[in-house]
Amino acid sequence: MIPTTPTTPKIPTTIDAYLDALRRELGGSDPAMVQDALADLDEFLREERETLRAASAGNPGAPDEPTLVARLLARYGEPAEVAEAYRQNERRVARALAPRALPEVEEEPAAPPAPRSWRERLFGVLRDPHAYGALFYMFLSLGTGIVYFTWAVTGLSLSLGLAILIIGVPFFLLFVASVRGLALMEGRIVETLLGERMPRRVPGGVEGTLLQRVAHWLRDRRTWSTILYQLLMLPLGVLYFTLFAIFLALTLGLFAGPLVGLYFGHGVISADWFQLELPFWVVLPLLWLAAAFDLFVALHLARAIGRLQGRLAKLLLVAR
Repeated sequence: MIPTTPTTPKIPTTIDAYLDALRRELGGSDPAMVQDALADLDEFLREERETLRAASAGNPGAPDEPTLVARLLARYGEPAEVAEAYRQNERRVARALAPRALPEVEEEPAAPPAPRSWRERLFGVLRDPHAYGALFYMFLSLGTGIVYFTWAVTGLSLSLGLAILIIGVPFFLLFVASVRGLALMEGRIVETLLGERMPRRVPGGVEGTLLQRVAHWLRDRRTWSTILYQLLMLPLGVLYFTLFAIFLALTLGLFAGPLVGLYFGHGVISADWFQLELPFWVVLPLLWLAAAFDLFVALHLARAIGRLQGRLAKLLLVAR
């Protein structure tokens, strides 16, 4: 058998090679984390480029790319080191945001959790903060859906209408920038209330002429997927808010109905064609138990909706 010698990774010498190597090292990681990592490097490269331009003010021309790569390697390290640093930071952030404390060991991956019992799966929703956050998200979704839908339709209409004028190009760039800003805000809401990891950094801008920037935004999948997400949020917001209102009305009605009936002296359970008189001490616990069950079902449904909404946001708002 011929012994094989391990091959050392090739050190990148260009910016594109460095970014490609970092993408490969981060393969399989959360797309939101990858987007944040590339945004950090983009900011560093812009700062270093401006520093080189200021230092060589008397020498026209673009900054030396090998110098930029050398500074990138000196500050961040090789792509494998950068990828591992981001993974460790991601584990620390996940531990800090987790509802329950995670093991303190960072070097070794934690053992897979034991399967939860049916009681934990059924009643664990009562102490899941993301279930309550999803309920609040369903309440907010109607307002945010109206804002997103109105802004997307207005921006698209004006962009198409102004396309034949000279002001159309900068207006389209401003519209796309505002759409991405709203996407970052929606990502903060989704991560806070639903617990889905979303980007925390705005992606870097595009350099070049005005027409080159427009061409880039037109080719970028995330431009259109973000607009699609904003258009979808109106019908989804109406659906979520309707479900929230139904469960809220049922819970409050079941909880307060007996007390209102007792105060006004009406039958505890009554309708136009039916009336049932029962002792107050019998009906009150039954209806309050029904109210608790309704809230219990609402939390389970909200948690399921929150997970689906988080995956939809990750699919349409995060760069690939």
